[in-house]
Amino acid sequence: MIPPDPIAQDMLRLRAALRESLQGQLPADRDLRILNLACGRCDEAPTLLEVGRDLGAQAVEMVGADIRIREIRQAREQHAKLPASFLIEDATKLSAHRELGDDFGLVFLRHQNFWHGQELWKKIFDQGIAKLRPDGCLVITSYFDVEHRLALQALEAMGMEVISSRRQRGSRALKDAPGKSVDRWVAVLRRRQG
Repeated sequence: MIPPDPIAQDMLRLRAALRESLQGQLPADRDLRILNLACGRCDEAPTLLEVGRDLGAQAVEMVGADIRIREIRQAREQHAKLPASFLIEDATKLSAHRELGDDFGLVFLRHQNFWHGQELWKKIFDQGIAKLRPDGCLVITSYFDVEHRLALQALEAMGMEVISSRRQRGSRALKDAPGKSVDRWVAVLRRRQG
């Protein structure tokens, strides 16, 4: 018997968590552009596109950005048939890419690493927020509890409001890092009104 693929299992859990967390948060009758920051090889690309369709978007496309050349090349190769493009880009400098626009309905940061470089991640968060359309959502996932709490506090200080923050009880534990698990937390935020 072939053991289950851990990444495929992670994606099933992530898809369920995103569908539940984003239900009713995004307009269902329009196109959805997704910006995936610090995406690495972007295992989650098909999952994000599926979630957009699950939530009723007319058309879904994704732009992934990461500074790591090797990972972006892997993403381009692995996801060549998806409605997705991948940029080798410093996520703290997205404002230089005016052609990207500022009409993303969803900005996604999987396993943000706020614990290791808070000032850097504040810059990345700021760039992501600037790319959101007014009714858009920012989603983060976190490996561990303290990091998640700190990231949410930083985002709230930047004018974001937490719509939902959920701990995934079935998330896959990391063997070499006690207290950490894959997509342990999933949070949805939007710009605070007023």
